[in-house]
Amino acid sequence: MRYFVPVVLLVTAVLLGIYAYLGGLHTPTVTVETTAAPVLVAGQAYQGKVQGPRFGELFREAKTMQENGRLGNAPALTNIYYKDPETAHDTIRAFIGLAVADTARPLPGGWRYRVVPAGQRVVSARITGVSYLLAPNKLYPAAAEALKQQKLTQRGDFYLERFGNDEVSEMWIGIK
Repeated sequence: MRYFVPVVLLVTAVLLGIYAYLGGLHTPTVTVETTAAPVLVAGQAYQGKVQGPRFGELFREAKTMQENGRLGNAPALTNIYYKDPETAHDTIRAFIGLAVADTARPLPGGWRYRVVPAGQRVVSARITGVSYLLAPNKLYPAAAEALKQQKLTQRGDFYLERFGNDEVSEMWIGIK
């Protein structure tokens, strides 16, 4: 029993160190902007349960495609959601893939292109130096707080996440 407190303190310190190493202490930058350029995404559509096995498989496939460079040099993992992924308890519509520069490369079976046109009015949250595992838990609350503080109205049908190899993560929430 006398070792319990020191062990708990040691474990807490190690976990806090790992969290800091992954970038958990960084804060996102949030702006309201109109997108200047279209975003071309190569990926696969998903509609179903958030906890469905296929949903996770799509992320793994996209990560594998990113790592093997088949669609270009270090494209960002990019996801388009058509419903708030943070509040989706039952089903979700999404497009999971990679942001690409052009349509010149052939796509693997089942993959398609989607374009997010320029001129979208969005709340943009960006964070640098944070692992893509922690980034969503930083970006969504920051963007939601900006929506609330600036009294902006969400479109509700447009969310875009991008996670680059260089630990630059970005999230857009469409606004009216």
